[in-house]
Amino acid sequence: MAAAPVVFVVAGPLAVVAWFSIRWQDRQRDLAAPGARFLRLLPYGTVAATTFVPLAASLYLLTTTTWTVVERAILNG
Repeated sequence: MAAAPVVFVVAGPLAVVAWFSIRWQDRQRDLAAPGARFLRLLPYGTVAATTFVPLAASLYLLTTTTWTVVERAILNG
């Protein structure tokens, strides 16, 4: 319980990055395809995972997810 505030500090920015990831993917994806609505929720799975994994893994998820979103934004414009 002592690490609960730290989890929220990591989960907050991760939720923002997941939101940006979903917005970028919506421009690339056909929302009429089967399962498209479910695929929109998958980036938020990383936010849920931060409540169960150690802090180092949460920071890793935040770093790699942010890197991926920034990389996609730069390369795909």
